[in-house]
Amino acid sequence: FLTRRSSILRKDDRKKSSSTSKETPADQKRKQIKLNATPREKKLLGGVVHPSNIKVTFNDVRAPADTIEALKTLTSLSLVRPEAFSYGVLAKDKIPGVLLYGPPGTGKTMLAKALAKESDTTVLEVSGSEIYDKYVGEGEKNVKAVFSLAKKLAPCIVFIDEADAIFGDRGAGSQRTSHREIINEFLREWDGMNDLSAFIMVATNRPFDLDEAILRRLPRRLLIDLPVEADREAILKIHLQGEDLEPDVDLTALAANTPFYSGSDLKNLSVAAALACVREENLTATTSAAAAGEDSSALSKNLKYPAKRTLGKRHFDIAIQEISASVSEDMQTLAAIRKFDERYGDRKGRKKKMGMGFGREREGVDEEAAMVRQREVGKGVGV
Repeated sequence: FLTRRSSILRKDDRKKSSSTSKETPADQKRKQIKLNATPREKKLLGGVVHPSNIKVTFNDVRAPADTIEALKTLTSLSLVRPEAFSYGVLAKDKIPGVLLYGPPGTGKTMLAKALAKESDTTVLEVSGSEIYDKYVGEGEKNVKAVFSLAKKLAPCIVFIDEADAIFGDRGAGSQRTSHREIINEFLREWDGMNDLSAFIMVATNRPFDLDEAILRRLPRRLLIDLPVEADREAILKIHLQGEDLEPDVDLTALAANTPFYSGSDLKNLSVAAALACVREENLTATTSAAAAGEDSSALSKNLKYPAKRTLGKRHFDIAIQEISASVSEDMQTLAAIRKFDERYGDRKGRKKKMGMGFGREREGVDEEAAMVRQREVGKGVGV
């Protein structure tokens, strides 16, 4: 019995050792972090996204080449060229963070995920609900936990979406004392973070609400603007990959007929068209089965559907009726974003007025009025 038991234990040990040997250094690091994390850090682990779990790449995002290049330079260049950061000004200082701002639905969050995927970097997503606490002083401790966990996860991108909820202007009279203390703690921790392998990325639709001290720590401010016509066509092609289209579907015409649509709006439009096709298939199958005299109790079991749906122009016509643009030329927030861009935005794109070059413009529609910044053809952005 003892001999049999010892052999079983040896087999178990071999299984454990083989499973451990399959673990990569990254997997072992994650396990170690979970074991050694403080209670506050463990609450933040739900926001940790590993690059292997991210499906978005830059091929899935339509963005200007200079925007993508700027993000790569700020985050991953130090990992690719560590010797260049071992002397001079780059050994002492770095760009501490980047601000992605623009109208809603233009792909700010997807850009952050694509960057993490391409640079093989872990993302720590942080929201206001994970920072704020009803007890005095707890919010500041949560902020400390964010930075301590980021250092353990390094190389790491700390991504703060809807940042205006956390970094709202302290000068506003309605702000509570706890809000001021949380921002002050963020600023202290931010200034003490000199590790080049940790980076702060902030995204917001309301950059004009951010505290000025936060803006000072975000010297690179990249506008993620509404897509122009050529970009809308490219975005539609991205979302409709894998779908069969009838010959009457003209994506160029569809892009021209969707002014003010953001990348998110175009995604919803594509989904709505596919759903319209599925509804049509259901109706056709049900009608055919009923005409053939199928019993109503067995009707749902005997319905015949096409092997693969095919989207036609009629489906997109229905989708346009159901999905409208979430941004319009008379939005007050759009005017406020434009004003912020003129004052704080990356000046590389604002040195001179550039024509929009929309190609085919709908009569009576001024797309230029809905853009934050004028751009050339193919320089817009979306997802």
